[in-house]
Amino acid sequence: MTDFEDFHNRVPKSLILSSFVLAMLLDFMPFPTESFFWLPEFTALILLYWVINRPQSIGVGTAFIIGLLADIGTAAPLGQHALSYMLITFLVQQQQRQIILYNYGVQAVAVLGALLSNQVILMLVRLMHDHRFSGWLGFTAPFIGALLWPLLSKIMLTILNSRRLR
Repeated sequence: MTDFEDFHNRVPKSLILSSFVLAMLLDFMPFPTESFFWLPEFTALILLYWVINRPQSIGVGTAFIIGLLADIGTAAPLGQHALSYMLITFLVQQQQRQIILYNYGVQAVAVLGALLSNQVILMLVRLMHDHRFSGWLGFTAPFIGALLWPLLSKIMLTILNSRRLR
């Protein structure tokens, strides 16, 4: 076992769980959508982080459960986020070994693709459910999420390193 595998295998599940709780709390804050349409889905970002960096613990089943909790928390139609999170998790898992080898800039492009896929799936479900188009401004959030990806990766790596040094 290499140091890299050993480092990522010792990530405590409580850290993974607490990161999801924090991300969901950020997503559940009641901001008006008219002025905060640019906020990325933090839960999807954290999900992608763990799928890329800890694929042996976070998979499609976890994405389904996280998606259901996001649906409940945002009062969205049940299964909307679960479907989109499962699909982006599956897509990222297919390329995870390649994505993790790239630098943060290229990883951000992969994350942008996943977040755009997430937004398209959510828009299509809303369109089928409500028969209304939420607008093109909703596609700003995936770009902000991709821009935040290097910062999120650095913060998570700092947290993991600080826990490792204890």
